[in-house]
Amino acid sequence: MQTVSAERASSPPPGLKVNKPASITTGRVISNSTAIILAAFFALPMLWMILASVDGNATNQLQAPNFTIAHYVEAVEAANLAAFGNSFIISIVATVVGTAAAFIAAYVFSKHNIPFKNPLLLTVLFLSGVPISILIVPVYKLFSILGWLSIIPTGILLAVTAIPFQIYQLKNFIDAIPTELEEAASLEQASNLQILRKVIFPLTKPGLASAAIFGFVNAWGNFLLPVVLINSLAYQPAPVRLFGFMGSNSIDYGTIAAYSIIYSLPVIILFVGMSRQFRAGFSLGGAVK
Repeated sequence: MQTVSAERASSPPPGLKVNKPASITTGRVISNSTAIILAAFFALPMLWMILASVDGNATNQLQAPNFTIAHYVEAVEAANLAAFGNSFIISIVATVVGTAAAFIAAYVFSKHNIPFKNPLLLTVLFLSGVPISILIVPVYKLFSILGWLSIIPTGILLAVTAIPFQIYQLKNFIDAIPTELEEAASLEQASNLQILRKVIFPLTKPGLASAAIFGFVNAWGNFLLPVVLINSLAYQPAPVRLFGFMGSNSIDYGTIAAYSIIYSLPVIILFVGMSRQFRAGFSLGGAVK
């Protein structure tokens, strides 16, 4: 009787699920090993960058650092910070212009019947895969004729390069918004602009956040367009300035690593700041009412 009672006491209550230990399979080992290898490919360069940024004898090898902050002091010099500010200007212009234009276009594609809608969407999909580098020569000639070899026109062009993909990002979010919301707003005599501003816009904030991040990162890390289309060295952004640390005879690895870490901070802050929008998702409950 005592043995039976002990077995009953150790057995789980009826209806309670017990998580069995995961079995080790060949597929699980292969997938985990592949993930570890890929993580190492990303982690090792990041580790080198962190160590080299504080290494007085930094090289292209991963090594224990001879601690110094001289590289960070050089990275925050006036000229380097000015290039940092130029990157902010270009990226903000590209983000605002591209996201606003993509939002309006995505709304039209999603909620309105327009002629040749499907061919236009296929054209947008095709344009999202066309690299701007193949058009850099005619674009440079056009900008030169119009006198647009400056920072703001370059930012607007970077916005244009991101718009096709942003349209598809935002269209997927807008497609999920019930048409009953627009119909309810129309019954309240709301105009198309009011529907777009008061109904569609608040419910598309997660999509707008993702599109804005894509537009910002697309412009923030771009090197080719600014170096070709901005004729003044004073307005060149951080990627071009970063390239300047690599001379013909020597490469300042430590300053490159320190400047790269500082250069990556805005993108990290942007992702962290926008994460709340991603977690929020759609809040459609009670919206029709």
